[in-house]
Amino acid sequence: MKKNIFYKLIIILVITSCNNDDDSESIRDVGEQAIMDQNALTNYLETHFYNYEDFEGLNNLGSLDIIIDSIDINNINKVPLANQVYTKNIYIESSDGPINHVLYYLPVRSGIGESPSIVDSTYVAYKGSLLDSSVFDQSVNPIWFDLTQVVRGFREGISEFKSGTFSINSDNTINYENYGQGIIFMPSGLGYFAQSSSIIPEYSPLIFKISLYTIKKTDHDGDGILSIDEYDQDNDGVPDDSDGDGRLDYLDND
Repeated sequence: MKKNIFYKLIIILVITSCNNDDDSESIRDVGEQAIMDQNALTNYLETHFYNYEDFEGLNNLGSLDIIIDSIDINNINKVPLANQVYTKNIYIESSDGPINHVLYYLPVRSGIGESPSIVDSTYVAYKGSLLDSSVFDQSVNPIWFDLTQVVRGFREGISEFKSGTFSINSDNTINYENYGQGIIFMPSGLGYFAQSSSIIPEYSPLIFKISLYTIKKTDHDGDGILSIDEYDQDNDGVPDDSDGDGRLDYLDND
């Protein structure tokens, strides 16, 4: 699998956003697509379950993968994901006004540390897949992600989880314990929407299984103010540029 597709597709999004006016007729209506994605996600959540029984006797020191499977006649008594997920309403501005996009998240293990803000750095292992179970990106070993550089659904979803604790062994290896683990289900409007690659088709809802090991509070511009206090104070989902100088507030130390 190709690693760190988040960063590769961020570049695609920046380049193609300059051409949106020319291609506006070919891009689907945001509101209509949000409804289609919600229907697809609802159907998926109602017809799939995860291996929750395996986690019931697992303490916070154990390690176990999350496995999602479909419900059929052989496991009809399994609890569907729809009965276990939480929802988060996220509004995206469009020509028709703000459009609600429903993000679903499922904490399998809650974690005991802090939750990251949407602009912090997170040390996380993850697997990204489509609704047909095709895996488009993953990292079994945890890596650092600056949440300002990933799709909105990922940063909004992971902010609902908590980090864990760690200890350093005599050989300088690290043991992580009590960390948050779970699943994020997002509509395409919180992912890559009309952008596509050879791996992710356009208008694809996405699923991320995540393990959140630790976090780092960020001050991107080094001005002594945390980035979360400069990033999006008007809550429109877009980084602020309050002085209009072309530099986003969280990157502008003047």
